[in-house]
Amino acid sequence: MTVKYKHMQKVLSAAFIRSVVKAGRYGDGNGLYLIVDSSGAKRWVLRTVVMNKRRDIGLGGLSLVSLAEAREEATRLR
Repeated sequence: MTVKYKHMQKVLSAAFIRSVVKAGRYGDGNGLYLIVDSSGAKRWVLRTVVMNKRRDIGLGGLSLVSLAEAREEATRLR
């Protein structure tokens, strides 16, 4: 059986993460997001379900947590 996804999520690259300045939520897949606020600050958030409720778990700012570390921590927390 073939599964087709309507909206495939793009995986973030290190170059994109360094260069993005527009405020928004940028998905890396599997609930991991890079949040860029209006001041340009960047942070990692894992969106997951805990006890049947959607929760956003902060993983840290981009200056402290790299892309690889954020992916690793998101996998551990899922």
